[in-house]
Amino acid sequence: MSSTLATFLSGYLVVWGRRVVTLPVIVVVTLLVSACQTTMKTGPDATAEKTTVEETVADNESVDDSLEPIEPEVIEEPSAFSDIPTETVIISEQRTKVGFLLPLSGRHKEVGQALLNAAQLALFDVSGEKFDLVVRDTAGTPTGAKTAMESLLSEKVELVIGPLFATSVSAITPLARSAGINVLSFSNDQAVAGDGIYVLGLTPEEQIRRVVEYSAAQGIRKIAIFAPDTGYGRRIVSSLQIQSYGASFEISRLGFFNPNDPDLTDEVKAIAAYDQRHQALLSHKANLKSRGDAASRKALRRLKGRDTFSPPDYQAIVIPTSGKTLLAVAPLLNYFDVDPGQVKYLGTALWNNPKLGREPALVGSWYAAPSPEHWDSFNDRYKVLYGKVPPRIVSLAYDSVALAAVIARQAESQSVAVNYSQSVLTNTQGFSGLDGVFRLHADGRSERGLAILTLERDLINVVDPAPTTFAPLVN
Repeated sequence: MSSTLATFLSGYLVVWGRRVVTLPVIVVVTLLVSACQTTMKTGPDATAEKTTVEETVADNESVDDSLEPIEPEVIEEPSAFSDIPTETVIISEQRTKVGFLLPLSGRHKEVGQALLNAAQLALFDVSGEKFDLVVRDTAGTPTGAKTAMESLLSEKVELVIGPLFATSVSAITPLARSAGINVLSFSNDQAVAGDGIYVLGLTPEEQIRRVVEYSAAQGIRKIAIFAPDTGYGRRIVSSLQIQSYGASFEISRLGFFNPNDPDLTDEVKAIAAYDQRHQALLSHKANLKSRGDAASRKALRRLKGRDTFSPPDYQAIVIPTSGKTLLAVAPLLNYFDVDPGQVKYLGTALWNNPKLGREPALVGSWYAAPSPEHWDSFNDRYKVLYGKVPPRIVSLAYDSVALAAVIARQAESQSVAVNYSQSVLTNTQGFSGLDGVFRLHADGRSERGLAILTLERDLINVVDPAPTTFAPLVN
């Protein structure tokens, strides 16, 4: 097996070399992480709690759902890294310790293990010889996360990656801030971000902003929103309402539904404005009949077989849900004369499943998500090494661990202290990883370059590529 790995350094894609490695060697070296040390310890109370409530994964943090081992070439580091602040103290044998918080036991242990697998691939691909990833189990609970964080602090780690859930992030935040340690969490809840806590998860706000901006650029001016009555759905609605102020589009209709309701006929009928449009057709037919002239009779014949007089009062409809719910809503909308040939169906990264294209009403729809360019090859590699398909969220583990390892390796090459300060992590040029370009902001938010994708039968195609660089930040 051999290939070229594109990995990242501060806004630049760096192409590493090639080498041929047999599968047994790949597996052994990956698990042992070459010259790097990966330690794992379950905190004493992380799994022993008698009364804990395990966290659930937020809608857009759903966990339902190739980069080959290579020999680095001798390359010249990109100029962007030459500006990274470093300590002036010269070091020699000092090792870099980065903490990694994962749910390796409890309800979400399979996701935690998949995240750890991806992290070890990143270590094998890009880390230097003096980089240690110190792994701790959160058990998927806030209490477990706090215990695990206390253990990491005793190890004197310099940066923390994880945890997965917003409630766990909140639990470790006071400890991290007191110790002055920055955290790269996998949450997508911006409410927990700020003051050294960064959220790397793909947020619904940036997904919906991207797809609606693209739609507006294609001439769509009126949109409807049909959202689940959940925290995730309300975040989508709030984001669109804010985005619509002074924008070139308007929200012409809004509806909520209960995602646990097995029959959404009434709600879909309402967002389709079917009754009003059907009544408009009946009134128009009655008017034509009352005229009785040849032109009116011809117009009546043209209306034969129709249930509504005109399309709804919007050109696109946002449906931020997934799975069985989406497969129930989309054909119902079509049934109630929201024709996908006239009204564009819009979604989020929750739609990132080619099997959804088997529903005819969803063919040709648009949604925003990370570019699949690098993910597909990584997915193939992961399956070979671990025997299963990785959940999509593992790209966060790969990218964040690779980012930490590359920063440490450069410091090691320059014999200076590793620096995970805000000025380094919030480099305005950003970084590039499996999910494309991303950058962190001082307020803890992350920003990603997203592609516009479309569903076809058993296929996902790119309609508008993700940007490869970021526009300069405006002060």
